[in-house]
Amino acid sequence: MPVRTASARTRISRRSRWVRALSGVAAALVLAAAGDYAVLKLHAMSGPFLFQGADCAGPRGGGTITTASDPTLGASQWTTFQAAPDHNAVLNTGSPAGQALDASWRFQTNGTVSTVPAVVDGVAYLGSMDGCVYALDAKTGRLLWSFGANNQVMSEPLVSGGLVFFGSGNKGMGVVAGLGTVRGTGVSALYALDARTGRPAWSMPTVGGNMTTPALADGVLYDVGGGKTFYAVSATSGKLLWKLPVGSYVSMSSPTLVGELAVFGGAEPYGLIAVNVQTHRIAWTLPLPQAHSGVDDVTPAASDGVVYVQVPEGSVIKRVVEMAVRASDGQILWQRTLGTDPYNVAQRALGQGELSAHDGEETGVATVVDGVLYVGSPGLGGLWALNAHTGQPVWRLPAALGQGVRTAPAVDGHTLYAASNTTLFVLDAESGALLGHIPLGTFRERTGIMIPCTTAGPLVLGDTLLVGSGADANTIRAIPLRQLP
Repeated sequence: MPVRTASARTRISRRSRWVRALSGVAAALVLAAAGDYAVLKLHAMSGPFLFQGADCAGPRGGGTITTASDPTLGASQWTTFQAAPDHNAVLNTGSPAGQALDASWRFQTNGTVSTVPAVVDGVAYLGSMDGCVYALDAKTGRLLWSFGANNQVMSEPLVSGGLVFFGSGNKGMGVVAGLGTVRGTGVSALYALDARTGRPAWSMPTVGGNMTTPALADGVLYDVGGGKTFYAVSATSGKLLWKLPVGSYVSMSSPTLVGELAVFGGAEPYGLIAVNVQTHRIAWTLPLPQAHSGVDDVTPAASDGVVYVQVPEGSVIKRVVEMAVRASDGQILWQRTLGTDPYNVAQRALGQGELSAHDGEETGVATVVDGVLYVGSPGLGGLWALNAHTGQPVWRLPAALGQGVRTAPAVDGHTLYAASNTTLFVLDAESGALLGHIPLGTFRERTGIMIPCTTAGPLVLGDTLLVGSGADANTIRAIPLRQLP
């Protein structure tokens, strides 16, 4: 990347003022054409930051250093989706600090909270579809700071080295010359913020949305999004190290690192893609021509060199298939048909683009614990436990008990927590027996059509469970485990 003079940086600052006014992917393309696409960085943390603009709940981060009331809570860093490749977000359980946490609080944003909060050093960092990232005291729920981005934030924040990383973007569709169909409209970007103050460190605009959660390893952020491009970015400086076209757009299938491979799902064409982050090349692809949507939305779970994904097959009547794939070469190890999704038939019969409570959320994200795969299906409803080595069913929670679980369940010892859009379920992890459930809210209506309300979590933090739901007035809640069934 060429060294820029002070005058060149001044021109970048001037451009940032009018870039905010542009809409669509064209804004990022303008920057690329101008030669300023690589990194736009604030020097001395002064002046307006590129693309900051969303209205957040509560005050913005003003540069004041904030501290958590109990910095021993949570992890020391958060470097991947759901904290670990197996997606089991359970922290501090059994530790003196974790046992001390018996919190009950609620925090409301101006939009749906769609990812599990990243809890690091006593602070819960979460993104919201209102376009903001919030830092909350994990023990009390008190707002420490907020930051308004340039687009919706569906990316789960990563936290490491005193910085918070996330992407911005939305699920709109567009067409870009040379790329074809891309996912994401408006100007999208990768961001890094100071974890203590919320003040920006750097940002990098991208073509296409960044709804995915990056993966962080050895000081490098790996990201893929709606612009059909895989990025490797320096976490400390925001410098673009290298990029690779992958041929498919990605919605919310975050890259899962398995050794030197980053595995994710893409659309048009549909399939799984593995990028070797050492050679900067595509290691393998697994075409899934029978798939129809959803593959690009589900983040693969990984355990013992195997990745697990859910694939909806067929464009009229959807057959939902869970699949185990060997990470080293992309070979399918087993497939298990979970059932046929009935909602798509009714949707087409009414000629509606929106109908069902789970519309737009067609795939479930899995959790792998001790050789068992736990996964739900928004379309089919219910929850499954499968033998992770063979795909054989262990148990199933019937579909009649909920709209279906999309987010990864949390397994804390013998207890499993899983959330649908409106309900938190508590089950015996070994038998699947339903121990109880509590409501998270109700679906909203718009002109008689049900609006889907994405769920965030659950995450177990000591003796407390964190969960969020758009059906629950866009809130994130801390619930003491003693209050659950």
